[in-house]
Amino acid sequence: MLADALRALDGLRLTDEDGQAQVLELLPPATEQQLRTLEAGLSAPLPEEIREALRVTTGLANGPLESFGLLDLEGFGLEEAFPNAYSIAHDGYGNYWILDLLPAPGPWGPVFYACHDPAVIAYQASSIEQFVKDIVAVPPDDARSPVNHVHETVVHALWSNHSALVDQRIAAASPDVTLREFAEYLPPDAVIADLRDPRSGSGFAWGMYGPRTNIQRFGTHRLWALTRPPAKPGFFARLFGR
Repeated sequence: MLADALRALDGLRLTDEDGQAQVLELLPPATEQQLRTLEAGLSAPLPEEIREALRVTTGLANGPLESFGLLDLEGFGLEEAFPNAYSIAHDGYGNYWILDLLPAPGPWGPVFYACHDPAVIAYQASSIEQFVKDIVAVPPDDARSPVNHVHETVVHALWSNHSALVDQRIAAASPDVTLREFAEYLPPDAVIADLRDPRSGSGFAWGMYGPRTNIQRFGTHRLWALTRPPAKPGFFARLFGR
């Protein structure tokens, strides 16, 4: 259980590759008012596992990441891809580890790493509990760390290699009913990212066509279509109103 995993971290001594030691501390538990405020902003009931964890702590102090908390850290955008994103960790450089909360009741997970440079979404862990264990298993600055692997290696691989994306024409002929239904409404130049069953190394470059990349999600399914933004009119077209 997540609550037990967090309790086990209190007082844990971590040493990074430079020999610098830090002792983890748990932040105070959530107050009843904080729990009520959190629940009021959710589209589905708060999972009991998260409630129990919040009664232990709201996050970590002196952790190896810039921040880790069970109360939404906020600050993450990209609403067209994750309309109900819930940020649980931050690396100090504008990148977040997020949950993709769905309107239906259920456990919170998986955890995704949302990076802006490069502009990539990468699968990190199956659950918050696994993410917490990965944070402390090996210092995040160690190449063996699952967190470091995604942060430093996977995002660059996803940025340069788009072979996991599905062309619209292939998706439109797929035996997968959901994928096919999504493809029917997309233009022929669209490519689809499928993270319904993510694995290590899974993800997609949400900015593959630049900062104006058009992102379209298929309802609450973890399917996203990426298309090029409309071409900007040239100088003379703007000058003469064409």
